[in-house]
Amino acid sequence: MTVQERIEELLKKNNWTKYKLAKEAGFYPTTVYDWFNEKHYTPDRASIESVCLAFGISQAEFYSRVDESELTSEQTALLELFAKVPESKRKVVFDLLRNLSDENKTK
Repeated sequence: MTVQERIEELLKKNNWTKYKLAKEAGFYPTTVYDWFNEKHYTPDRASIESVCLAFGISQAEFYSRVDESELTSEQTALLELFAKVPESKRKVVFDLLRNLSDENKTK
């Protein structure tokens, strides 16, 4: 799912227009429209943060589509630990989790 598709999903869920999002997030309306028109601009990290604040969600919820209020303490701890893993080592963590997950499928 692209960033634009995720924003579209949140717009529908909240029954907002792109104009309302622009006003709530502190953008010029053209900024938001440019994400969806033929220019296909992609919002930068700071813009995503503003979008999340406007919708009242965390960036983790934005990217994962998981409602943080529904996470267990164990899942929250895992996310907090992962945030501390250096970028260069995150692939190792993903590979380990995928292998462990695949192992459970074969049992």
